[in-house]
Amino acid sequence: MKKILAVLLLAIVVIGCGPKMATQETLDALAEARAALEAAQTRIADLEAELDELTAMKMELENAIADLNSQIDGLQKKIDTRCKK
Repeated sequence: MKKILAVLLLAIVVIGCGPKMATQETLDALAEARAALEAAQTRIADLEAELDELTAMKMELENAIADLNSQIDGLQKKIDTRCKK
C-alpha cells in the first residue's frame, strides 16, 4: 500500500512538474517585452548623454556669468572712482 501511494505521488510530481511548452502568445509577449526593454535602454542612454551635454553647457554658462559679473564689478569700480571726483 505504501509503495503504491509512493509511486502514485511520484507520478503526480513528475507529471505536474514536467516540462511545459510555451504558447506562441507567451513567446510573442516575451519578444515584445524584450523589444520594449531594449528601446527603453536606448532611450535611457540617449537621455544620459543629453544630460551630460546640458551639464557641460550649464557649467560653461555659469563660468560666463561669473566672468560678466567680474566685468560689471570692475566697471562699477571705475564709475565710482571717476564720478566721485
